Amino acid sequence: MLKRRLVYTAVFLAVLVAAAALAVASSSHTPLPAQRGATQPETVDLDAYRRGELQFPGARWEVVDPELLGWSEEGLESARHWAEGLDTGAVFVVHRGIPVAAWGDTEERFLAQSMRKSLLSALLGRVVEAGRLDLDASLAELGVDDDPPLTPEERRATVRQLLLSRSGVYHSALYETPNWKRNKPERGAHSPGEAWYYNNWGFNALGTLFETASGLGIGEAFDRWIAGPLEMQDFRPSDVEYLTRDHFTERAMGNASDHAAYMFQVSTRDLARFGLLYAAGGTWDGQRVLPRSWSEESTFGSALETGLEDLRYGYMWWTVPPAPPFDEPLMVARGGRGHRLVIAPELDLVIVHRVPSRGVGLASQLYRRFVWSPSVDGADIDEMLARIVAAHPARRQASLRPNGGSGTPPG
Repeated sequence: MLKRRLVYTAVFLAVLVAAAALAVASSSHTPLPAQRGATQPETVDLDAYRRGELQFPGARWEVVDPELLGWSEEGLESARHWAEGLDTGAVFVVHRGIPVAAWGDTEERFLAQSMRKSLLSALLGRVVEAGRLDLDASLAELGVDDDPPLTPEERRATVRQLLLSRSGVYHSALYETPNWKRNKPERGAHSPGEAWYYNNWGFNALGTLFETASGLGIGEAFDRWIAGPLEMQDFRPSDVEYLTRDHFTERAMGNASDHAAYMFQVSTRDLARFGLLYAAGGTWDGQRVLPRSWSEESTFGSALETGLEDLRYGYMWWTVPPAPPFDEPLMVARGGRGHRLVIAPELDLVIVHRVPSRGVGLASQLYRRFVWSPSVDGADIDEMLARIVAAHPARRQASLRPNGGSGTPPG
């Protein structure tokens, strides 16, 4: 056992040194060329847009000249310029279903990191509606366990408590970072439902529960139930990969669980379609894709306090209370290091921000976890969002009125 551990450590250090050498040669910033706005494509109905109706893209999305839609091109350029100084990989801005700005590698399938949980939440709604999974069923009733085993108290946790990250199951989990491991409560510290803790064990176990209930792999189900109806341009079933207990990085991290971490790689423009689906209440161009009311129930309808400022957490979705520049609560899918999908329903606005994190293989895992990984601070994302919102037609109009409030981009 000791000899094997020494071998693992030696290999790990060798890869770490190689990755460090690559990091020195890497640029910390990513160019963000803008995809220039076109004149009005045939697919855009300007009259419907002005009436406030959502529009849905077909197989391809074209960026429309923002000035044609009442947006400030100067304001959007200010936001792009801000993001260009960061480790931002891509940004996509959609208003009423029409792209008004797209910067960077919007077609590149970046690792979604923890946004994977919101993507799975959409799939879980389908099996819950079909009666294949009861939100109030316990792990014991569903036959869910792990190695090492769960305690009888842990097995009292329900599917709903896993979704809300309130299960009280603090078992070792795959794709768990050193910081999470240090901060995780001791096993048995809380009863199921008693406390919120952002917990990869529950999120991964929900992947197991989904596949058992549906009889499908997560990638196959997402392709069939979400990507297909939304005509996503880049997603493939193989873009969902799994980390298991036998993966080298999980062994090196000391993570041990039977519940695999399902890792999504998804493009920025495909995530924008996913956000538009939620902005439209789960329908897509008249077709119901999510179960009726699931988009509301899984976000605002279920969200509970987390103890992290004013953030609330629903069924693997974050909700954010009104705060400048937004006068409304937001639905947000968040991933580590700066991945964001922001949905502002009252502004009919979907904004996606990505960092260029790639791959789930050994080299990319070690490189990202231990050497260097592109990262954008939340305050910098907030500044970019403020500049985008200031360019919004409603904010521009307000700025023209006496005491009209913020209508010009900060800075």
